[in-house]
Amino acid sequence: MNDENKKIGITEKNEKSYIGQAKGIYAAIQEHLTPEYRKQYKVRKFFSCLLLFLLLDGVSVINSNVFTSIIVPLIWTIVAWLFWHYSFWSYQGGIIDKFSRNIIYFGSIWSLIWKSVVQNIVILIWIAFIAPFSGIKTWRKAVKYNKTLSVDNGHDNPWK
Repeated sequence: MNDENKKIGITEKNEKSYIGQAKGIYAAIQEHLTPEYRKQYKVRKFFSCLLLFLLLDGVSVINSNVFTSIIVPLIWTIVAWLFWHYSFWSYQGGIIDKFSRNIIYFGSIWSLIWKSVVQNIVILIWIAFIAPFSGIKTWRKAVKYNKTLSVDNGHDNPWK
């Protein structure tokens, strides 16, 4: 009976240790972002990751395997959620960002609006899709050089 109590105590201690480690990793990820930067893009982050999950889930429905149709898109979306801000930071000022800003549109007003909306949605999905790679790489550089990332866009934040 005493051995069983020791095993239960060890198991509970390990579970608390894993939860503590997960909280520590999450805090380390958030540590290199300014609070204003984290607050500024919450809506984009939410819609970006939601669209990514729906896209990955729709693509993986072709497979009848539960693991590939639900769990893989969910894990990819969770990792994208954690590192989205880093991916967005590395996206800004890059080749794709400059190209998408400098596209010249021709057509009616509704086609122009449609193209700009679709273009922004595709860019948000792209940022979320590459977040597990680009975001982790940017985060590791921020940790290596001990930098806190922020976006200085020159606008005053009315929510301060």
